[in-house]
Amino acid sequence: MSRLILLFAVALAPVALLPAQSAAPAPDKALLKAQIEAREKRADLLLDEIRSTDSRIEDTIDALVGALRSVGDSKDSRTKVVRMKEQTIDALQKNLAYFDQRRAAMKEELRNPRLNLTEEEKRRIITRFDERIEKRVRQVLELNKSLPTHKDYEQYKVVGGGNLWHGDTILENEDFKQNKRLTSHTNTQRDEIAKGLQDSLSRLDRQNRTLQSQVQSATSDAARSALVAEIANNSALIKTRRAQLAQTLARSETPTRPISGKEAQDLDSALRKSIDGLRREFTTLFQSYSVLLNERSALNNAKAALAAMK
Repeated sequence: MSRLILLFAVALAPVALLPAQSAAPAPDKALLKAQIEAREKRADLLLDEIRSTDSRIEDTIDALVGALRSVGDSKDSRTKVVRMKEQTIDALQKNLAYFDQRRAAMKEELRNPRLNLTEEEKRRIITRFDERIEKRVRQVLELNKSLPTHKDYEQYKVVGGGNLWHGDTILENEDFKQNKRLTSHTNTQRDEIAKGLQDSLSRLDRQNRTLQSQVQSATSDAARSALVAEIANNSALIKTRRAQLAQTLARSETPTRPISGKEAQDLDSALRKSIDGLRREFTTLFQSYSVLLNERSALNNAKAALAAMK
């Protein structure tokens, strides 16, 4: 509670930025130093809150993925588990896409600054988004690998003594029917994931061709080095994506424990509650992130104003 009180107290403190008009009075040096110190404390508090929220989110997602990838459907649960995995994969992919949008926005900040952030701050944020994106990809692939694959069950079985001439009955094999139900979901999901990986490969390849042309026209050694580093990073990621695509197309399956319909229902209820909580946490996380970016920008403005007074 004391941390929150301090956070809001600092937020309400008077702010001195660069003068908006030449007629405005020059800021007092001592006051400006005090305001910089207040902003630094607020930025540190915001960063602590972001790290705490992020840690809760990641712990929850790790637990959900771990629980889901270890279980599978039974004849009793039919397709309950595989549908939960599909829904979770979809949610992870949406989260990944959101991280990618935020990363793209920060990349644009490098080219066309809107906020007064240092290049180091921007690249540190981009790296953090890269880490989260790659973690989501791995989690999607883990769940995908736990989806059931085709099994060579006989489609029909004979009920009785095994002699069709003495009144025995031919029935469709329940194991065959269950495996067919499950793999229809698996095949659709794996096709979508493979397409996503192929799209990522194409996008990275296009980016590298663009970056190569930019290297030729770079006007400084620093700019050229940054472009070359980005090309190398993309090339490493292309190698990773190719391996992930090969793994997806190989259709290997992680062993799972079949669960009952009741256990599947309980797991589904717990999953829904966790997802509702995650939505709220993500909203808090990115609200705080946006505030932190503006706070860092204002802090850098204030530091520049102080430097100009010396």
